[in-house]
Amino acid sequence: MAQYPREFEVLLPVGYTDGAGRVHRQAVIRKMRGHEESLLYDQTLSSGRLVTELIRSCLIRLGDIETVTSQIVSEMYTVDRNYLLLELRRITLGEHLPALYVCPRCDTEISVVHDLNKIPVRRLEEGQALADITVQLEDGYVDREGALHTEIVLTLPRGIDEEFVSSIAEKDPLRAQDVLLLRCIKRFGTLPPAALEAYGIKILRDLTMGDRHYIYQALNSQMPGVDFQFLVRCGSCGTSFQGVIDVVNFFV
Repeated sequence: MAQYPREFEVLLPVGYTDGAGRVHRQAVIRKMRGHEESLLYDQTLSSGRLVTELIRSCLIRLGDIETVTSQIVSEMYTVDRNYLLLELRRITLGEHLPALYVCPRCDTEISVVHDLNKIPVRRLEEGQALADITVQLEDGYVDREGALHTEIVLTLPRGIDEEFVSSIAEKDPLRAQDVLLLRCIKRFGTLPPAALEAYGIKILRDLTMGDRHYIYQALNSQMPGVDFQFLVRCGSCGTSFQGVIDVVNFFV
């Protein structure tokens, strides 16, 4: 009788750094069970907290850490959490993921079956430290004193940031996106941290759409993790457009 694996070892794109400075990148996961399926229908869980509890429940080991708590999963980078969701979907329900997209030009519905084994994953090299992301803005931001700030330094969001903005996302997705980005800013020009906190998301709303595009483009192109973006071509009108695999509906 064939024996199927019950544990699956995967390599995280970045890894979790513990209090002693040790990086844990080798993760051991198991397939989702009915207990995890019930979490998908728990109305008390925000989307960010749902991801945390799904991963915690299926994460057997994380490097040398034998007992993985919700706090540890919350402190993990979003790129690692998304990668674990991808792997949980693949080992639990198979590597084929059907999806439906709508052509922005002619409204034709386009059916696609993604092969989860072929989705690109960018990882840090062994021993490579995670670098901050620096973005040079074209127009920049003029503060209340008239000073122009054109450089933003960003770090990657974590699970705790996702959990923070989850309740906002249900009512105002754009505001949630800006709040999440604000939490990732380590430095904005020469603005002191107190001033950046006082400005809040207004500083992001005052940026031109072009500069906002530069920021998100830099995050998507420079950070490690799963590349959920791909090119879709409409067979009816020939239009090509960018599609994004929806992590939220992985298990629906």
